[in-house]
Amino acid sequence: MDSDNDTVPDNNEGNDFDFDGIPDQQYTTIDTDGDGLDDGYEGTDVNDGFDVNDEINDPANDLPDTDGTEDVNYRDLDDDGDGINTPDEDADGDGDPTNDDTDGDGTPDYLDNMDDSTPDENAVVVMQMVTPNSDGKNDFLWIDNVDLVPNNSLKIYNRWGIAVFEADGYNNINNVFDGKSKGRSTVKAGEVLPSGVYYYIFNYEQNGNNNTDSGYLYVSK
Repeated sequence: MDSDNDTVPDNNEGNDFDFDGIPDQQYTTIDTDGDGLDDGYEGTDVNDGFDVNDEINDPANDLPDTDGTEDVNYRDLDDDGDGINTPDEDADGDGDPTNDDTDGDGTPDYLDNMDDSTPDENAVVVMQMVTPNSDGKNDFLWIDNVDLVPNNSLKIYNRWGIAVFEADGYNNINNVFDGKSKGRSTVKAGEVLPSGVYYYIFNYEQNGNNNTDSGYLYVSK
């Protein structure tokens, strides 16, 4: 139930791909294909037979890992790698770190290594979640305040280090990553990428300084 004993249940840490402190999947008590895996965790096809772990084929790389070190979140005592263990990120002392967001940026402190009591309105933030299903939510990778840093470049890699997306002047308008392959070394360019965890590197110039933001993002069909 809580493998790393950090007070956040495995069901949360293993299924929170948008890093908002709330698990993306929930039990439905229904198992359409009778494989023992609840429909809430079946992914895009709830009737795919005995597909062990369904779309999570490589747990070490497919499950959420906020800091990209040590281990995936449900087995990592310090999820965001900021040197403060998850149980100690419980600002209001109610025993639940998932509801503490000191800087009000939508990411709980235990998943946010940029904690600050005063939000920076000009902060450039990569949202780390893409769901290319045309539902109007997370259809492409949103970057907060990217309009303030037009001199930028974004590269996204799969787990094998192959570039699946490259762009200069990312703008949240017509130059975006919508889950489709678009890399110089990519095979099957233009196709929607498989669900899973990818690694991004976002370089940008702001206030005369060159900055690099890198980390993991999740693509879910």
